[in-house]
Formats: sequence, C-alpha cells, structure tokens
Amino acid sequence: MRKIFVDCGANLGTVLRGFMRELPDHDFYAFEPNASLLPSIHANVDQARHAGLAEVSSSAVWTADGTVDLFLGHHESSTVMPGKQVPPVYDQQIDYSMPIPVPAVDFSAWLRRTVTPADHVVVKMDIEGAEYPVLAKLLAEGTVDLISVLYIEWHHDRFPAMNPAEHDRIVAAVSARVDVRHWD
Repeated sequence: MRKIFVDCGANLGTVLRGFMRELPDHDFYAFEPNASLLPSIHANVDQARHAGLAEVSSSAVWTADGTVDLFLGHHESSTVMPGKQVPPVYDQQIDYSMPIPVPAVDFSAWLRRTVTPADHVVVKMDIEGAEYPVLAKLLAEGTVDLISVLYIEWHHDRFPAMNPAEHDRIVAAVSARVDVRHWD
C-alpha cells in the first residue's frame, strides 16, 4: 500500500510544504496551472527536504486532458471557471478578457492510472470552482472511491450562477463515499 498526497491547486506551495513535513511517509503530487507560481512551489518543495517522491505538474485539474483557459486574478483566485466573483478583500477581480490556455489533466483518469484501491490517498482540492465538474466526473466514473481523505474548499458562494441544490447534491454524494474535511 502506498501513501499518497495530491495537492490540487498548489498555489504558492506553502500548504504542500507543510503536508510534506507532516506526512514524511507519503509520495506527493501537486498540480498548479498558474506558471508564475511554479518557482515558489519548487522552492517550498525543496525546503521540505522530503526524501520521497514529489512531482509538480504545471496543469489544471480538470475533466479532460488537453488545454483549458485560465483566467487570472489574485494568485489565490485565478480560475478555469467563468463567472467567478472575488471577495473585495483580494482587491483584484478575475480578468476574463485575456484567458491563458494552460495544460489540463483529466483528474479521474489520472487517479485511475496513478493509484490503486489499496492505496491511502489524501487529496487537498482548492481549485476555485472547478471542484464541481471535477467531482461530478469522479462520482460518475467511481474514481472518487480511490480517495481516502478529501480536504476541500468549496467555492459555491463565489459563483452567482451556482445552483445551491447542485452544490448540496455534490457535497452529499462525495461525503457519503469519502472522508471529507473542510479546507480554507
């Protein structure tokens, strides 16, 4: 049995570094589509001095392999999802006028290729609204069952078009199959 930690939306890598120190017996995978944040992620991985596997991918966690448009805002608010409203505290809204095409990874297929049902898989997911289509696909394909623990920040409150019933449905369906822990 492997112990695996997957950071979906690694941002600056500070959270990744903390988990690397806390879970020294795990292999680590990190996904971050904002290429300008990769130097910080790599520096944090180096600071963790983790002896095991640590792979960083400059890709968005998504529902299909290929490319997807990334819309930039504050480094904590960039998204691949249209219609996101950023709280005023960030003092920078999303720029939907100049999308940047970035590599995308079909997270369901990635899980299927990378882990087994016997593995202990911890996922931290902070992907700025993309958690809804990604988790819907994991549920539909059964790959959600490959996740042991899911730390997640839900972003339903940042998307005016988000149907509260759909949010509740996905939260309930995932929570029935995975140990879900709120991430903020």
